[in-house]
Amino acid sequence: MIEQPLASIILPIRAVEPEQREIERLERLMTTIPAAYEVVIVDDGSSRLVYRHLCSRYSEWKKYRPVLQLRRLRTSRRRFSLARARNHGAKHACTPVVIFHDVDFIGVATTYERILKHIQKIDLVNHPENFFCIPVTFLNEPGTEYFLNAFERNEEAWCFRNYDNWPHEQMNFLVQGSSCMVLNRKDLMRMGGHDQGFRGHGAEDFELLHRLSTRFPIAPRPPEYTRNMGSGNIKEYRGFRAYFALYGEQARKAGCTLVHLWHPKRQGNGYYRHKQNFKRLQKVLESDQCIRGWRRWISGFGVLKAGRR
Repeated sequence: MIEQPLASIILPIRAVEPEQREIERLERLMTTIPAAYEVVIVDDGSSRLVYRHLCSRYSEWKKYRPVLQLRRLRTSRRRFSLARARNHGAKHACTPVVIFHDVDFIGVATTYERILKHIQKIDLVNHPENFFCIPVTFLNEPGTEYFLNAFERNEEAWCFRNYDNWPHEQMNFLVQGSSCMVLNRKDLMRMGGHDQGFRGHGAEDFELLHRLSTRFPIAPRPPEYTRNMGSGNIKEYRGFRAYFALYGEQARKAGCTLVHLWHPKRQGNGYYRHKQNFKRLQKVLESDQCIRGWRRWISGFGVLKAGRR
């Protein structure tokens, strides 16, 4: 008998046709993720045709796990929002730990088993300060084909544990501070989840990581913390991406890295809002830096006055 799951994987999706790549990848995930997880699929405004397809597969997917939820948001006329979908999934999850997982992420079953062991090892259920990111390796097109062929044979990409063994010819870059965050659910709900002012795709994960890391710092912040150094491998300890990468270091060493399967850039109107969302993120980071600087100044002024008495 399978015990009650420890963690819930939140899977947002929006599609127009059942034959879309996102549906195929969701179906692969549903037969890969071990039954020790709850899976919460959040359909954020897909077409009725897609939703009917998901409902038809629901009973079959139930065979693979003890707890499965399919939740629908009637948001087809609104811009697809990862923040909204993730918040909805986390709100309705039935476990003490939630994992934000995109349909383009995947690993073999044993990778997900190690993630569970890592959650237990750090006792995330009782220690929200131990939140972490699951590293994600972004594959290129040949790398995705190679990975899926190995995946069918249940072969793992162990090379991602060690920097020296990375298959650079098959990958674009590794993101340790990824959107695939593993969080204590109650703590997440108390802090309000994702900021839904970030619409579409882009920067909503960094804003949440900023708030989490402000409460639970892992190290001194790097120089130019508010600066976006861009996607790619981290080459120096500078900017917020380098800081957030520290929250995925232990998971990578524990063999918990997932991959992001390549896909052509989505053409959906308004899906990518990087310019608007990163501008919003910049204001959040700079505002916080000003507040922190002001508090340090006030604190120093208080010490100075005390010293003059």
